Amino acid sequence: MEAAEDVFDGPAQLPPAPPASGQGWYRAARAADLGIRHVSGYAPFLTFCTTHQTEPRQLAGDLPALVSFLREHTRQLQRDTGLSAAATVFVGNTLVSLRPDARWETTDEGITTVGTDDFPFVVAPVLDQLRMATPGQAARFVARVQEWAGADPPPVPALPPVGSGPYLRPPLPVQVFRTPEGQVIPYGNRWGEDGAPEEAYSVVTHPERFTGLHTVAAALIDHLAATYDVTVEEDPSVAQDLTRTPAGMVRATRLTPRHPQAAPLTIVLTDEPGVIVHAGALYDLPLPDCDCDACDQTVEGPAEELEQLVLAVAGGGLRERYPVGDERFYEYAWTGPDGDSAWCSPGEPPTDSLTRLQQAEKRLAGLPHGWRPWPPSVGRT
Repeated sequence: MEAAEDVFDGPAQLPPAPPASGQGWYRAARAADLGIRHVSGYAPFLTFCTTHQTEPRQLAGDLPALVSFLREHTRQLQRDTGLSAAATVFVGNTLVSLRPDARWETTDEGITTVGTDDFPFVVAPVLDQLRMATPGQAARFVARVQEWAGADPPPVPALPPVGSGPYLRPPLPVQVFRTPEGQVIPYGNRWGEDGAPEEAYSVVTHPERFTGLHTVAAALIDHLAATYDVTVEEDPSVAQDLTRTPAGMVRATRLTPRHPQAAPLTIVLTDEPGVIVHAGALYDLPLPDCDCDACDQTVEGPAEELEQLVLAVAGGGLRERYPVGDERFYEYAWTGPDGDSAWCSPGEPPTDSLTRLQQAEKRLAGLPHGWRPWPPSVGRT
């Protein structure tokens, strides 16, 4: 009888499939759903462990012991393809179990990794790497993983209640686009299992399909101005709030809540057409994130992301940290009204401006509890 795959938390699942065409660079997930954390297929390795008088659960909870066991038995494991694959899955599950925000992922190229955005570990060659590693190299690998495991995950804030009326998305125009031959282009479903052709990554046809983003942005600005106690500035100069100067600006609006610890928001409409949102001290979000034919996006996805971010900021759901660590990295997280979240592991700041970074550091240092919810407009409770 095959050993039960119950060493790790939750039900064992199949490895993740590659992301669907059109998925953007950012990661959006519900706070309670951080992807696949327990992959099936490691039962043969459990049997191998017990055959060698070793308790699998002990190895799963002791990374140095697991690495030592694998190095001792690597050649034997690699003689059996199925056993080698099972051991690799076990290692991946062990790494994922070390941090609550870790997960299994498969890239567009079909490469399976485990870990987080700042520590994506390719699991397939792990046995070869451990077999060839010197004792010092193996020890450094363990130390690096343990350092990663002990790091604080990026904060995903809980969204406070918002004392506002409901926001309703305005109707978006129904648009039909055709090829030069007259065939309807099914944006959002253009490419099959083989994915987009290489040449589609450098082609942008019908960017006007994102015109509805301007409609949504205008509705959000009106909603925020009517719902919260804010000052509204309509002037091209407020586009300087962005960390990168946009080309082809159509409209620029800054909304500043009358609360010293609430995050300001700047919404810039561009003629591509698109929208760029600046929130808080350093966070910029351009939408759509990509309009090439290969990504195959429709207006609905970026429109929802725009709404989620803007309402998250107004609800006090944005968090930023700068500087992070000796590298002086930047990280952010935000949670939308329906629980959808986005975050970025520590990385290079979005600007090289020393003045801008100093201002951000000073501003964020004065927010012991993070950005606060916007105050309701007079007459609202």
